[in-house]
Amino acid sequence: MSVSHSARPCEVTGTVADRLSRSTPRIRLSRPTVREEHRPQCSSGKNTPKRLPAADPTLDMGEAQEAIAALEELGLTEYEARCFVALAQLPHGTAKEIGQVADIPRSRVYETMDRLRKKGLIEIHETEPRMYQSVSTDTAIQILRKEYESYFDTAERTLEQLEPAYKEAQQGVWALNTHEQVTGRIVDLITDASDEVVLLVLEEDMLDEATADALVDVSDDDISVHVGTVSESTRDHVEGMAIDATVFTTDLIEWFTAMSGSPRLSRLLLVDRGPVLVSALHEEELPGVPNETAVWTDGVDHGFATFAERVFTYELKENVTAETDETHEPT
Repeated sequence: MSVSHSARPCEVTGTVADRLSRSTPRIRLSRPTVREEHRPQCSSGKNTPKRLPAADPTLDMGEAQEAIAALEELGLTEYEARCFVALAQLPHGTAKEIGQVADIPRSRVYETMDRLRKKGLIEIHETEPRMYQSVSTDTAIQILRKEYESYFDTAERTLEQLEPAYKEAQQGVWALNTHEQVTGRIVDLITDASDEVVLLVLEEDMLDEATADALVDVSDDDISVHVGTVSESTRDHVEGMAIDATVFTTDLIEWFTAMSGSPRLSRLLLVDRGPVLVSALHEEELPGVPNETAVWTDGVDHGFATFAERVFTYELKENVTAETDETHEPT
């Protein structure tokens, strides 16, 4: 059987950790069994028996293999995972015993156990022969979780360092081809807002939870939020979020909404009178899955952004600002 000895990077999730924590205590490993083998007759004329381990002691194929798979998902090699699972069920063991239970060559046990020791997953007793024992399952989970959380921290730090250079290169209009991409970009643009967010929702049920949560977050930071729609459900949704958002409609929004055929305008976003996103809905390819595409730009000097900014500004001035002024007129 060929096995891979290289660790695979992965995400430490509660599901994997729970699976390992749940499986390991119940693992039933095959202890080395013995059988009698006889050497050739000695000079004394007597047969001298020698107790040898069974030729093929293996791990139980149920829960043990589940725990091994979980450990591999957490980044251990197969040999490391098999050795740890084998040792987890023993008070302690020699390299020979571990190799028998884990069903790996003894020559590979020493280097495997040394790697596990460096990871903090086992302890070594300098006896003759050398004895090994594993740390507790809880301790092992904490060690592996901490290791991969450090990977997340490193990825976040380095990506944030790269982000400014990425944004400087983003002049132009960019295309988004899926509903998930469109929603993700809308959330990112809203999250980056520093002054004002204007969102037009032209289709029913297109104010999704992720976008609504982003609007709530920026509203808490005293950023002006304006939502344009003719949809009563969208209006009720915004008003039910308990945020200081202006909900408005205009002739232009009604005209956009009344358009028939496919594609239809779906969502329009303007952030800080600069970055702009316009999305459209197409005929569904899968039932219940929005088939949405979009274009967006954060280049404030781009013609597309300039045109959209002028339209948004006019609509706000004629409707939102005018309504606000009327509200504050002295009686």
